[in-house]
Amino acid sequence: MLPGQQRPGRVAKGSPRIDGVTASPVLPDYAGRCISGVLGSLGVGLSTPGPHLADLLDGVSGADAVVLVLVDGLGDEQLIERERIAPVLARSRLAPITSVAPSTTAAALTSITTGVPPGQHGLVGYRFAMGGDILQALRWTVDDRDASAAYPPDRVQRVAPSLVLRGAGVPYVGKAAFSSSAFTRAHLRGSSYVGVAEPSEMPDAVAAALNASRLVLCYHDAIDKTAHAKGLEAEFDDAVAATDALIGEIRLSVPSGVAVVVTSDHGQVDIGNASVDLSASADALVARRSGEGRFRWLHAHPGDAGALCERVAEEMAETCWVMTKRQVLASELLGDVDDSVVDRLGDVAVIPHADVFVPDPAVPLEYRMRSRHGSLTAAEMLVPLCVVS
Repeated sequence: MLPGQQRPGRVAKGSPRIDGVTASPVLPDYAGRCISGVLGSLGVGLSTPGPHLADLLDGVSGADAVVLVLVDGLGDEQLIERERIAPVLARSRLAPITSVAPSTTAAALTSITTGVPPGQHGLVGYRFAMGGDILQALRWTVDDRDASAAYPPDRVQRVAPSLVLRGAGVPYVGKAAFSSSAFTRAHLRGSSYVGVAEPSEMPDAVAAALNASRLVLCYHDAIDKTAHAKGLEAEFDDAVAATDALIGEIRLSVPSGVAVVVTSDHGQVDIGNASVDLSASADALVARRSGEGRFRWLHAHPGDAGALCERVAEEMAETCWVMTKRQVLASELLGDVDDSVVDRLGDVAVIPHADVFVPDPAVPLEYRMRSRHGSLTAAEMLVPLCVVS
């Protein structure tokens, strides 16, 4: 069981230490302040499970309609550090909410649109096991080949997204290139996709979509893309400032009676290519890997799961939280995991709390990334919640 499980962010006895500082996980608050509760708290009549966020409900109370802007890759810590260059968001912040586990786009965006944890909707990470294959969820590929025929999106992700309002699909403004992707079909089915070529087209597209719906969703990924490629330095600052200005333009493009809400799927840590890997003897017990560098699943050879966990826990005690699949399930880290989803998980979860990632030899391009996410650190798990006035 992870230390601190009793309450998100609480430091518990026995928490690992990094350079003399206690490392406490921030756990998904599925029963309270979590991204999975955002849609159900907008007061527009969607049927979504889970608790409501009282301060968000208050912020949108009485609104004629709501625009929900999903900003990929902006953690609350990163926003606080850049309040000066992001004045629209800075002055609109409510208390932060948690992402899901793992804190990664495929799992998190699907929890936002379905209102349930990853263990229920089944997109349990960037890469996860589907039988003998490892499915990459964002591109919906196996070994870099399209896998939508072998693994239809509506069978892999069976929870209907809460994106139908009064019998019509909720408009979703996003990149035109994503309009028909398998991941879009997995987490946005039922919506009415509004494709745009450039972010500058989003304000007008959002305003037009409000003519037909009391709710419009808008997705912008520039911050996340910049973080992965350039880290959290000058280019990242520019992306945050540009996104803040875009949200200001969206606010100005819609009537004053429309509430504009902003949140994110996860935050970031800038660690470059600093990695920690298994010893040769531990790796010999591994048949394959899945997940991502900040939430790595190890799939053991038959009969080797116990020995693998013991060895990895000893080797990586200073840098990672290490859990067996049974411990992950018992902790409800991914929520209540559906029986059909259990086999998508590995045998051992390795979750860095230090500024490192755990590589997968099958994904050599991981080394090119600067910033990463997926783990349970505050930088990755806490995301902003804003009502832009």
